[in-house]
Amino acid sequence: MSEQVRQQAQAEKLVLLLAENKTGYFGVSLNKPGQPKPYQARVTCAGKQVGLGFFATAEEAALCVARSPEGQ
Repeated sequence: MSEQVRQQAQAEKLVLLLAENKTGYFGVSLNKPGQPKPYQARVTCAGKQVGLGFFATAEEAALCVARSPEGQ
């Protein structure tokens, strides 16, 4: 895990949820390999998938998921 992202999550008292998928994090998928921001953060809100954006690392995307109300 990126040290900076780990410290940021700790400072915000957030937990990056681990998952048994290719990225290793809940709500994070690798959607654009080879692009500058290939990792997408997504959550389910009211039964619908909502994209939270694309990120350079899986850890950054996981932090975005953890910050969302659905990820907490």
